[in-house]
Amino acid sequence: MYNRSSSSRGNSGAAAASTSADQLESQNEMMLGNLHSRISNLKNITIAIGDEVREQNKALEFMQNGMMSTDNLIGSTLNKMQTMYKSHGSMSIVYLSIFCLVVFFAVYSLMKMGF
Repeated sequence: MYNRSSSSRGNSGAAAASTSADQLESQNEMMLGNLHSRISNLKNITIAIGDEVREQNKALEFMQNGMMSTDNLIGSTLNKMQTMYKSHGSMSIVYLSIFCLVVFFAVYSLMKMGF
């Protein structure tokens, strides 16, 4: 009799352990699914960040080319002004400065009037 009761207890303990193992396995599967979806989201975010970085690099390269051309233009203009100053004297610079001021004020007054 003692063996029978202990064997029935053993069966119920095995069933409980089996149920507990099944629950743990289902929880693990659920957590694994969550982990997989989070990894997928991180992958998509990483791809989007990479695309954005490539676009920003293209924009920076475009701006750098524009700045280099502007730098070259300003450098050549300064070289021409220096050559003009050396060949014609300082009065040419004064006349050029006065002309620039007159044009600036003319454009400013036209814009102020609404033209």
